Amino acid sequence: MKNHCYIFIGPSGSGKTTLASHVFSENQKIISYTTRPIRKGEQNQKDYYFVSNEQFEQMIQADSFAEYDIYGDFYYGVTKETLEEKLATDNCYDVLTSTGFWTLYKKYGQQIVPIFLTISKKTMIERLHIRNEKKAELDKRIALFEEDLKNKKDLLTIPAAIFLDAEKPLNELKTTLLSTIDTQQKETRR
Repeated sequence: MKNHCYIFIGPSGSGKTTLASHVFSENQKIISYTTRPIRKGEQNQKDYYFVSNEQFEQMIQADSFAEYDIYGDFYYGVTKETLEEKLATDNCYDVLTSTGFWTLYKKYGQQIVPIFLTISKKTMIERLHIRNEKKAELDKRIALFEEDLKNKKDLLTIPAAIFLDAEKPLNELKTTLLSTIDTQQKETRR
């Protein structure tokens, strides 16, 4: 049986990271690289590898990434080595942009499964305020909201794609997602 990498996609504040951490174990997380500033409560080499623009660009030149993208003003990327090591041993997950998902899907096919979390713009703004996003960052993420929702339509072509309403309680989302993954795993084994 091939392992899968579940990619959480959706607007900022939709709860991608929170849901992922409740469904998967910590050692199943793909630790991505980013140039964005570390947030309160995050840890380097646990949540992300926080690197400078210069370091990230050197990794691009060295062809280290399975995928990388710019979201807002910051680079995000997954190294080939990390992804392939995780897929060789177990299911894994990461939180990426739609562009990042498609890049991985083109390279790794059906081993990459998208999980799209839908949220209203009002709820997104409320959650970003709770997260104490700076005004400039908040404005950028609001501007990207419509683009994120348009990307959802493209995922309808992926048979294994999972769509969740992130307005629902976390426990309900977790139960639904675990059940869906279990069903997909059983179908894969046939």
